[in-house]
Amino acid sequence: MKSEGAEMYRDKYIASTYRIKDHTDRRGYLRLDMNENPEGLPEDFVRETVKKITPEFLASYPQKDNLLGLIAGREGVDVQNVTLTNGSDEGMRLVFETFTHAGGRVLTVTPTFEMYQVYASMFGVELDTVPFKEDFTIETEELFGAIKEDTNLVVLLNPNSPIGTEFTEEEFERIVAKAEAVSAVVLVDEAYYPFGVESKVAYCRKHPHVMVMRTFSKWCSLAALRVGYLIGSEECIHLIENAQSTYNVNSVGILFAEELLKREDILDSLRQSMEAGRDYLVSQLESAGYRYYASRGNYILIKPKREPQVIAEALKKEYILIKTYRKGMLGGWVRITLGSRKVMEKFWKSFCRMEECDS
Repeated sequence: MKSEGAEMYRDKYIASTYRIKDHTDRRGYLRLDMNENPEGLPEDFVRETVKKITPEFLASYPQKDNLLGLIAGREGVDVQNVTLTNGSDEGMRLVFETFTHAGGRVLTVTPTFEMYQVYASMFGVELDTVPFKEDFTIETEELFGAIKEDTNLVVLLNPNSPIGTEFTEEEFERIVAKAEAVSAVVLVDEAYYPFGVESKVAYCRKHPHVMVMRTFSKWCSLAALRVGYLIGSEECIHLIENAQSTYNVNSVGILFAEELLKREDILDSLRQSMEAGRDYLVSQLESAGYRYYASRGNYILIKPKREPQVIAEALKKEYILIKTYRKGMLGGWVRITLGSRKVMEKFWKSFCRMEECDS
């Protein structure tokens, strides 16, 4: 036993990592702040799927094989090239844990998803970033040149959030080749696939150091159930699975993912509804003379006339949540999750009233 007053061991990287825990109750709000589907899946589909959840089903450990087979068939890879993850968050963590080391380097762009900074801190890895310019473009030559001999991991986002950009095939090929030359793994984060971009899964078949990460949260409106997956070479997937917990994805999430992949009509309808909402909102923004950016993804950046925090607080009083940024190049912008035309009409009516614009 330790003597009284002795300090327990603490991992120095985890101890020094800064995290923000948001426990805000968002029930009852129109949620346009975290890129979830504001309305969710069709109610009849949800009810029919829930009927398959029996007492025996809940008493059994999760079975992954059927879902893995569906994903592999859809992506044109073998089952050995796919593994399930607890949303994309766990996928990121497993990639950091498996393919980086303390003192190594990870390269990505900024601004982007905050969890890359968090995991770099957790694992003692230096995070190198190439910033977007004020016109929302990225200098790919700078990104290419930032891949160093001690780079462990290069994260490419397809598309990036919150700036919905993608790389050309030529740019992508060059970055992948440079990463391979320094033995760095390339993680392609496709959390917002298939909203306006072509997948890079084909690169996993040609390059054993390339992995693609997906989530069912955005594309399939299953954010609550935490289902994601990684695609990569058999060696990469084997290493990732060595680091996984045994039952990392729950049975209810697996069931809903399986049923959705059998319903292309629902997936097409979800995407078309979002695109109709985007078209409506873009037309209103253009008519009102707003600056906006809506290139890819299920979100749009808007430059309001008033202070973003003022707008956000006013909308919150009307039970509408939006995303704001307190610093950096996005400090004067707001990000709005896209939804159906009905959802976007509700947002626009309230937004215009706050901004005193013509609606």
